Amino acid sequence: MSTYVFALELPSSARLVLSDTTGVKNISVEISAWDREKGISRLDVRGRTTTKVFQIDGTSLTLDQMLQPIITHLNDKQFSIELYCKTNVCGGFNFRKKLTISNPPYMLVNVANYSVVTAVKNRSAISLVASKLGNTIYLQILSIGTTINDFILQDQEPLKDNYSSKLKEDGAIVLDDLIYRSGSSDLGPGPFESLSALANFLKVTPGSSIILVGHSDAIGELRKNIELSRNRAQAVVDRLIKDYGIGQSRISAQGIGFLSPKTNNSTEKSRKKNRRVEAILIMP
Repeated sequence: MSTYVFALELPSSARLVLSDTTGVKNISVEISAWDREKGISRLDVRGRTTTKVFQIDGTSLTLDQMLQPIITHLNDKQFSIELYCKTNVCGGFNFRKKLTISNPPYMLVNVANYSVVTAVKNRSAISLVASKLGNTIYLQILSIGTTINDFILQDQEPLKDNYSSKLKEDGAIVLDDLIYRSGSSDLGPGPFESLSALANFLKVTPGSSIILVGHSDAIGELRKNIELSRNRAQAVVDRLIKDYGIGQSRISAQGIGFLSPKTNNSTEKSRKKNRRVEAILIMP
């Protein structure tokens, strides 16, 4: 039986919460969505089986954004993607109830937001089940007949070092992992890596200060967008003071609505880029 080394990169905030390996056994993996008459088509694969579950907390990533790099990697390794379906396209609850899922609290599946990927290469297979509940993505990876080399978190310098160098070089950085309730200035509970990194920068760079500038998309009146964007920036200021002990005199908030877009506002994807809070560095 052939085996294939399979190395996978995941977001740096991913945590391995469950790992289990069994001997050689037969596993049936899904290769079609649920059909009312035919049910689900499956493929039997035999091999050494490894199950790993990861949780990615406090993330603004969609399931598509998280899975696409993995799918690209599988394609590069000559795996054939036999199934990639999402929620209702998969078959909703009818499909979900047929899945083999690790027990809670390790793996949770939100039947309103999940995706399934099955990749096959000769006699081996990779099955991915991903679901997002709130701001947490749950990812189960079932590998049959592959040699697991490693599950690699992004090999990069710590986020706090990235923030430090970028702030010093560019004088500004977007806090791109913040999550707000839609249309609101209520900042999610986090934790947000960007705030931790920014607080660390302020603590190790005496004399520096930061202006948090809120930006919005171009939907709605300018006056209301300026108010909303400033309130979102102020929510960041309040969190840095309350949770990280940053002195109030070193951080302030401003809002400029849609007056400084990063891109056009013609699509939801571009509007999302424009909705942001940016940290502007003020050095003595």
